[in-house]
Amino acid sequence: MPRRISTFSAGRRAKWVIIAAWVIVGVALSGFQPKLQEATTNENEAFLPESAESTEVNDLIDERFADGREVDALIAYQREGGLTAEDRREIVTDSLEIGGVRRPDPFKPCANEEIDGLLLVVDPFNGPVCGGDVPGSDAPADQGAAPANVKLELPEDVPPSVSEDKSTALLLVRTNTEDSEDIQANVEFFRDVAPDPDAPAGELRAHVTGIAGIVSDSVEIFESIDTTLLLVTVALVLFLLLVIYRSPVVALVPLFVVGLAYGIAAAAVYGLVEAGVVEVNGQTTSLLIVLMFGAGTDYCLLIVSRYREELRRTEDKHAAMARATERTGPAILSAGATVVAAMMVLSLADFKATQTMGPVLALGVAIMLLAGLTFLPAVLAALGRNSFWPAIPRYGSEQKRPLDIWRRVGHFVHDHPGLVIVSCVMLLGAGSLGNLKDPGTIDFGEGFRDPPESVEGQAVLEEELAAGQAATTTILTDAEASVRVAEAARRQEGVVGVVESGVSEDRELSRLDATLDYDPFSSQANAVIPTLRADVRAAAGDSEALVGGLTAENVDTSETLASDARLIVPLVLGLIFLILCALLRAVVAPFYLIATVVLSYAFALGVSYLVFDGLFNQPDSDPGLPTFAFIFLVALGVDYNIFLISRIREEAGHQETKEAVITGLERTGGVITSAGLILAGTFCALMTLPLDSFLQIGFTVAFGLLVDTFLVRTVLVPAIAFKLGERNWWPSKVSHDQGQG
Repeated sequence: MPRRISTFSAGRRAKWVIIAAWVIVGVALSGFQPKLQEATTNENEAFLPESAESTEVNDLIDERFADGREVDALIAYQREGGLTAEDRREIVTDSLEIGGVRRPDPFKPCANEEIDGLLLVVDPFNGPVCGGDVPGSDAPADQGAAPANVKLELPEDVPPSVSEDKSTALLLVRTNTEDSEDIQANVEFFRDVAPDPDAPAGELRAHVTGIAGIVSDSVEIFESIDTTLLLVTVALVLFLLLVIYRSPVVALVPLFVVGLAYGIAAAAVYGLVEAGVVEVNGQTTSLLIVLMFGAGTDYCLLIVSRYREELRRTEDKHAAMARATERTGPAILSAGATVVAAMMVLSLADFKATQTMGPVLALGVAIMLLAGLTFLPAVLAALGRNSFWPAIPRYGSEQKRPLDIWRRVGHFVHDHPGLVIVSCVMLLGAGSLGNLKDPGTIDFGEGFRDPPESVEGQAVLEEELAAGQAATTTILTDAEASVRVAEAARRQEGVVGVVESGVSEDRELSRLDATLDYDPFSSQANAVIPTLRADVRAAAGDSEALVGGLTAENVDTSETLASDARLIVPLVLGLIFLILCALLRAVVAPFYLIATVVLSYAFALGVSYLVFDGLFNQPDSDPGLPTFAFIFLVALGVDYNIFLISRIREEAGHQETKEAVITGLERTGGVITSAGLILAGTFCALMTLPLDSFLQIGFTVAFGLLVDTFLVRTVLVPAIAFKLGERNWWPSKVSHDQGQG
């Protein structure tokens, strides 16, 4: 198949048809790529499985409670030394403006039509300004207007909204909108009304936080990530290609091909999102950029390098390209197939973000493969030898001898294979011990290098009030068991308040809001949830009791990711093993190729944990890091072994296997090292983003790829191949008299 594809794509007339088709499609779809990031969904709740307890809580609230799920914005007002009487008047004025009322009227609905889904505004000093649905209040919401001096009394169990030193006060704004754009618009309104959070010391300042502020800041940050990442990735890849080839044309060609393929893939993904087929988050779109530019450039490098080699042997540029693609096509297809297969396994995950990430990334790699085997050969065939200017490879000219370092490395490994194997395994095993460290879960506040306003507001809550007020934990139980369940929750260590916040429309379910003493994103808060769930179930007896809310969603996310990893890891390894067996028509070589990559993955992850803690002062990590690092390092790391071992297999057709290993290492050393540097560089681009979770993924994968490139593929794999000799290809046998390829 590669032969037929390459012959057609590099044809004298067909190449122009291929180029025109790709360019027309790429230009026609170019306008959709910027829209992809706008269509992302970045809340955990959107990706949890239906079986998760927090998902069940959300569904019950949507189905059986009149207002549905509520999204609170908290405006934390603060003045060093204490709030003044003038500050109090300003807070009251702000609450009236936000509520859209002229005077406080707790029994009257809020009337500000600029705020989507507005339900309730609570002044920290005087109680509800409008809305009347106060947590824990027994006052009826349908009493009609009440005198201005009437205020609803909050139960004692509600955490205070004014700090003990009177320096901080918390204004609550409750809405029931779940649309990210509406939440952003609401938060923008609150921030326009409230004082400047960066006001000089000694003046009144305010931070908008709570779930609404957190969602708004997260969406804003993710909206800008793709543009930044795309620019950094393109600049980095272009720089590396110029250094490798020292030719402006051949450096720009792979970048042009990959860029066009990425634009088409992004448009296709956007179409799937708009059709409701998938939901994607910002992490998926960012990884799509990195994977396509990194792996895609690697595939292009393999073809470009072989094309330059064939131009010296073949006078006709079209025949040279057809031969280059024929020789490299099987390896590229196999390498791409391993990545596609690994990504498709992710679709079996329960966590929907991982589940949808797999097909999206697989689609991107598949489009990149198609572009690499059709569009790239057509463009290079059109440009011919001039694409390598100024170092043009003339027909009949001598092939520049590969760097002697690869032959010297090959001979050293050949002479000391046992020593090399033992040394490498001991080194990789020692680094793997870093996995014995049990990192905590990186929380929302820790995840930003430049904390947004909502994180600063959360810090104010943690210092002056109850940190858990930013996002209460929801408990649903049968109405008849609500008193027992509430008492059990109050006794739970780490819970500072429990109030009944609503009853279902059929009066059968009670909703309790529990305020934790910890930041709702923290490991401390997460640790409360399992015990809280057990205690409220025990208190409910035969009745139902479910725990949800943001902290519970984080716990369910971590548990789901761990469960997914136990399924995904063996399936990915099995699929890649089968692909390697089909490519090499052997069992022995595929076995140690996968084993070495898994060992380098364990080394990279273990060392990364130690680096994050010791150098970056990040003792906690993203719960999805081990799974994502495994997928990328195993799938992409095996690629380099495929490039090397397939060339060794080709060379073994006309020389003994041990000499074929040296020749294969010598012929592929430069191109595979270049490919490894480029792919590692693209993942390093993730480290420029403002989120620590991206920094950790980028560092771990980039470090692992460099270990694969310079240690596993260069030293360990050849050493094992030398030791095994002809047994590499068992159960098949390789004839060594096939002539020069």
